[in-house]
Amino acid sequence: MANFLAIEAASDSCSVALSCSGKIISRVEAAPRMHSRLLYPMLNGLMSEAGIRPNQLDAVIFGKGPGSFTGLRIAASTAQGIGFACDIPLLGVSTLQAMAQQAFIEQQHTAVMSIMDARMNELYLGQYSLDDTTQLMTPLMDDLICPINVQTNTLPLTSGEFAACGHGLKLWDDFDESLRAMIQDKDAEQILKADSLMPLAISQFEQNDVLAPENIELVYLREQSHWKTIKQQKQDNKR
Repeated sequence: MANFLAIEAASDSCSVALSCSGKIISRVEAAPRMHSRLLYPMLNGLMSEAGIRPNQLDAVIFGKGPGSFTGLRIAASTAQGIGFACDIPLLGVSTLQAMAQQAFIEQQHTAVMSIMDARMNELYLGQYSLDDTTQLMTPLMDDLICPINVQTNTLPLTSGEFAACGHGLKLWDDFDESLRAMIQDKDAEQILKADSLMPLAISQFEQNDVLAPENIELVYLREQSHWKTIKQQKQDNKR
C-alpha cells in the first residue's frame, strides 16, 4: 500500500499525519506562532515511530489554504523540500474542505459550513455536502472570503440547514441573522488534524491529480478581500 505524509499548519495548531501500510498515526500541537520550531521534530518523531524514511513516501500532502499566511508557507515549503529531495509528488487540499471532512469523520455531519476567522473583519467560508459514493465532502461553491456580517442573499450559498465548524464561529455575535439561521449545529473549538486531509488527498492521488514540487500554489483568498456581491460580480462579467 502507498505511504503518505500530511502536513497542516493553516491555523494556530500544527499537525502532521502518516499513512503507512494502511495505518494512520498523527501528531497535533496547539501552539500559535510555533509551527516552524515544532514541525520538524514532529515529522522526525512520526517517521521514526513508523520506521520509514522520507524516500519511502509515495506523496506528501499539505493544506493549501486558506488560512494563516505564515503557517501555509511553512507547511508548503516543508512539503516542497521533501518532494524535491525524494523526487515525489505533492497533493494540496483545501483547508476548509478538510475541516468539513473532519466534521463528517468525527461527528457524522453530511452538510457543513467551514468558517475561519480571516482577520480584518472578514471570514473564510466554504460550504460542503457528502458524496455518498466516495464518502468525501464535496464543495457546493468555491471557497471565499467575505465580511463577518455578510447577508447570505449576497453569497452563492446553497440554501438549507448546515452544521458549522471552525474558529470563525467565535465571532457568532457579529454574524448576520441570515447566516446564523442556516447553522443548526456548531463546533467553534475544532482543531484541524492532518489526518483529515488524507481521504481527500488519496482520492486525488488515485486519479493521478498530483503536483510537481515546483508547481504548488497556495490559496490565500486575500486578493478577493475587496469583496463584491453576486450582483456586482455579474455586472463585472458583462464588461
